[in-house]
Amino acid sequence: MGKYRIFFVYRIKDLNYIHVHGMNMDEKKLFTVMISSPRDQVDLTSHYHQLPDDLLSVLEMESSRINTGVYDLAQWEPYTYH
Repeated sequence: MGKYRIFFVYRIKDLNYIHVHGMNMDEKKLFTVMISSPRDQVDLTSHYHQLPDDLLSVLEMESSRINTGVYDLAQWEPYTYH
């Protein structure tokens, strides 16, 4: 497992941004980053100077899955505990 792990994404379509939520597994710290997503496609070009290289690598590798909605919070199934 890598240093960073993505948990879920939610979209702000009116503003062409997504919020990516995850965790830095080494430091056990949660993170949230806002990423440009014109036409609902992840665009990391303006974020290269703002984010750690390891996180950018994970976002690049997972960008196609993010674009198709795999991580979207709307895809989660509710589960109730009894």
